[in-house]
Amino acid sequence: MWSTVSLAVATVFLSSLALNYHARLKAVGHLPGFRAAFGSFSLFGAILPTSWFNPGLNWQWLWRKSVYRYYGSRTISSVPFLSGEPLIITGSHEVAEHVLSAPSGYWKAPDSTAALMLWGDNVISSNYDAYKRHRRIVGPAFTGTTYALVARETVKLYHEMVEGEKWDQLTEVCVPAINIFMAKFALGIITRCGFGLPFPWMRDETHEMSFGEALAIVSERNIVRLATPRWAYKLPIQKLREVEEAYLRLSNFMNEFARARKDELSSTTEEVHLREHDLFTRLVMASQAEGRKGLDDSELIGDIFAFMFAGHETTAHVMSATVALLALHEDEQLKVLEQIRELLPGNRDPAFEDFEKLDKVMACFEEAARMFPAGSIVTRDTTQTITLKLSAQNGDRTLVLPPGVRIMIDMVGVHYDPAIFPDPEQFKPSRWYGIPESDLTFFGWGPRACLGRKFAMMEAICLLTMLVRDWNLSPLLEAGDTKDKWRERVLQGSLVGLGFGIRSAPIRLTRR
Repeated sequence: MWSTVSLAVATVFLSSLALNYHARLKAVGHLPGFRAAFGSFSLFGAILPTSWFNPGLNWQWLWRKSVYRYYGSRTISSVPFLSGEPLIITGSHEVAEHVLSAPSGYWKAPDSTAALMLWGDNVISSNYDAYKRHRRIVGPAFTGTTYALVARETVKLYHEMVEGEKWDQLTEVCVPAINIFMAKFALGIITRCGFGLPFPWMRDETHEMSFGEALAIVSERNIVRLATPRWAYKLPIQKLREVEEAYLRLSNFMNEFARARKDELSSTTEEVHLREHDLFTRLVMASQAEGRKGLDDSELIGDIFAFMFAGHETTAHVMSATVALLALHEDEQLKVLEQIRELLPGNRDPAFEDFEKLDKVMACFEEAARMFPAGSIVTRDTTQTITLKLSAQNGDRTLVLPPGVRIMIDMVGVHYDPAIFPDPEQFKPSRWYGIPESDLTFFGWGPRACLGRKFAMMEAICLLTMLVRDWNLSPLLEAGDTKDKWRERVLQGSLVGLGFGIRSAPIRLTRR
């Protein structure tokens, strides 16, 4: 009897799996692609390493040279047998531009932006009329005065870093991981320019978690916060307690800050005038100017957290990659140095007015962002039946997608497409000479391209200018290492936190 029941249960289970699998295949138009037990973003799919039976989280990088060629199309599918949702995956510039620029038919599903919604809806996560409202209020906060502040604070923080680390007393500095310094630097700039708060490079040791430390923990361990059930925080696990403390402290900071800024702006004191150029204050001012159509406290905090997260982690990843690539390519570093010396004679510090002129520094940052795009995944879900006419590069077919299908834009795939970027494995900053800001694909396409792109670039160009001006950058080699071995070991992309980049770049700084 029990054998009969077991057989019946097994039959029903397998039949259900087969029917669900068939429905998933139909949803993606039977487009060729990954057929694995788990979707890449399911629990087991994410835990298991990338292999032929499980794409995992790092297939974008590990298979970037072959995956689309193997399937004969730069638009493929992922249909798991057991768990995970079906996906359309595209590494096509053409398809990505269409999806991200389409006026209708797609939206950002709430679960796809959950990591940025810890405090409230924001300009990155919102859709339709809510997005237009956020965009109308947030957009004016990004102005020339904001970027001038970023330039000034970047120069100040660089000198504080050099003095605080005592690099000014050395002719050579060996940095085991430049990423640590870039992450701290980006955190400092977003703290100072985002909130107008002090961020001393060297701070006194105290037992109290600072604003910067709380922000760093929340940003870097955001995925832990999302994936861990609330009851687990009662367990004696130090990492979880740190996440909980950081979340509560940052929440209190931002709520108190919002109230304080509103109170200050109701007065006409000199202090308000001096602070008005930090991003949060400008955002509060713009919101109050909208009256009843302005943002509530949770939306204000949601917006500023989204900018803090994006401005801290993603900028740091790309700056780390830029330093590593310049260290490896001395010829490109010398081109940059020559321009810096010509434009900033007498070791003058860069300023806001120099930004556009330092195009070779900018091109190095842009090429690093192409090779290691911090936002390696962009998703949209269909809201209606969509017909995509795919070109020969994408299988030369018409794809009809029902509502509710997720399209994942593989930004690594887009930026390693040899048809768009010849010799994509090579570091060639010159490919960005003369390219307008609107064509920088690693900041996204269309009306929802990254609002903070110039904020990030201003910080990066000023910092990189001073680093190259003062120091010769070279790989810090291990015993028996060569530059080729260093490159193979260091310049490997992967998810780092919620962003994409290189993990640990050992760099030697030699004073010029």
